[in-house]
Amino acid sequence: MREQKRDDDAANAAAPVTTLPEPAPEGVATEPREKRPAAKTARSFGPVPVAVLCVLAVVLGALAGWQWWAQRQLDTLRDQAVETTRDYAQTVASFDYQNLDANRDKIAGMSTSEFTGQYNKMVDALRSLVTDGQGQATATVSNIGVESVDESSAVVLAFVDQEAKNVVAPEGKSQKYRMVVTLERDGDRWIVDNVETK
Repeated sequence: MREQKRDDDAANAAAPVTTLPEPAPEGVATEPREKRPAAKTARSFGPVPVAVLCVLAVVLGALAGWQWWAQRQLDTLRDQAVETTRDYAQTVASFDYQNLDANRDKIAGMSTSEFTGQYNKMVDALRSLVTDGQGQATATVSNIGVESVDESSAVVLAFVDQEAKNVVAPEGKSQKYRMVVTLERDGDRWIVDNVETK
């Protein structure tokens, strides 16, 4: 029996000793054990993400190019609308009683057929008044601006200064008009579709 006890004591002495942490006193916070950071895995951007970035760059470049081209086209349309309106306003507001038909062909050439008909009716209605009064007029466009423009239509405002004289006012008289000119696209040019004078 003694020998067995000695053997047990010897076995206990040879066993590794483990110590338990002492409990923290009451009211004292314990720090959590530090977690070991997970091993970082190296990420590699393979050929697929690079290809996606290349495609995205090409698409964005094409979009920017298209927007630039579209804006240039719109600027060209706007400039042409301004020039057509300026030419029309100066032509229609200038006349000479000795040759009232001088502007007819020019106006007809820059107008829709419907508007040409309206213009001809106006000239015919005023013919005797202008001829009897020996009316003459010249006109210039002092200001002009585009209200709206797209690929098929435009609205342009023109401010016209007219110098007119007749038998009643032989020294001449200045008049100012505001014209609202509606244009429509006819092939590669603008033509007048309607005019409101205010």
